[in-house]
Amino acid sequence: MIRATPFLWLQHPIDDAAYFYAATFDGEVLSEEYGPVMQSATVRVAGQTIHLFNAGEFREITEAFSMMVTCSSQAELDRIWDALNRGGTPMQCGWITDRFGVTWQVIPEKLDEWLADPARGAAVTEVMMQMVKLEFGPLETALRGD
Repeated sequence: MIRATPFLWLQHPIDDAAYFYAATFDGEVLSEEYGPVMQSATVRVAGQTIHLFNAGEFREITEAFSMMVTCSSQAELDRIWDALNRGGTPMQCGWITDRFGVTWQVIPEKLDEWLADPARGAAVTEVMMQMVKLEFGPLETALRGD
């Protein structure tokens, strides 16, 4: 079976990032390798395996690559957002770059459906564009047209 695994080159201690992601996303650290020249770890994050690598400051990850996390409740979204925001940089529309330089989209799991609604999708988009951290309530209100 062919499998695609995100391979992220970070400029931070890999063990810090690996255990942070495992704790934040109810995942686990699957493997770790630490040597005099390189560090790497494989982590399961919300069911997705990712590989973290650090061999120096040769490359920077940018927001051109992001991990999208879909949340089933506001409480779940708040928990993940708050963890990523510790030392992170929030951006518009549910995007946030964590302290390790990885950008995440933290969104309600039904957001795509809401945005695609032929009658109210534009209203949902308008409300979303005014937010940094996404809030279920105002998005659902826009969807209903209240």
